[in-house]
Amino acid sequence: MSDESTSAAAPADTAVGGGATDTILGGGTDSTPTGAQEPAGGAATEGASPNGNGAPEGGEQEKPPEKPAIPEKYEFTPPEGFSVDEKAMGDYETAAREAGLTQEQFSAITQHGLQFVQQQLEQAGQAQHEQAMKWRQEVLSDRTLSDGTGLNPDAKAAADRVIQSYGGRDLVQALAETGAGNNPTVIRAFVQIGKAMGLAEPPDKGRPAPEKRGGSTFEDMAQRLYPSK
Repeated sequence: MSDESTSAAAPADTAVGGGATDTILGGGTDSTPTGAQEPAGGAATEGASPNGNGAPEGGEQEKPPEKPAIPEKYEFTPPEGFSVDEKAMGDYETAAREAGLTQEQFSAITQHGLQFVQQQLEQAGQAQHEQAMKWRQEVLSDRTLSDGTGLNPDAKAAADRVIQSYGGRDLVQALAETGAGNNPTVIRAFVQIGKAMGLAEPPDKGRPAPEKRGGSTFEDMAQRLYPSK
């Protein structure tokens, strides 16, 4: 075989442990190619102005971004059935103006706030309703108060006696609106008070007073004090 076929090619430098080839991990030699020269005066920073002040040639300066327009009066239309407190709304607008909100930002934040408040009110109402239903079930399960469908006749008569004597329809409405009309403690108190009112006997009127008689003699006074049978 010829010398060309038997002569082995010189092995290429490897990335790890190779002679003159730098490696990414553990490379320590200068990566500047042989013969490369840095420009005189040091490398110029890319994009730097030749005049050295960082501004483009010609003296043109970049314009600062325009500030968003802040309205003198924010536009706000309350939802149907929603009443607005003028003082609270004024304070809210003042805070929005100090924060630099545009009309669009003000509307977006206000809408989000209204939705949040509405959700909180709905959750509170639902919680109150669930509590009232628990109270109602407790009363219906108490055989001293209920027959399973409502107050038993004795308890109802006693409670109605209190309602008619102290409040009437206004009291019934207040009990319904607050849910207290289902509260076992309130119902038991009404029943006990009503029963106590029913047990009270009318005062003894006694004998009718004797007719007034004139005269100031001893017999007249004795007759008034000790009327004859």
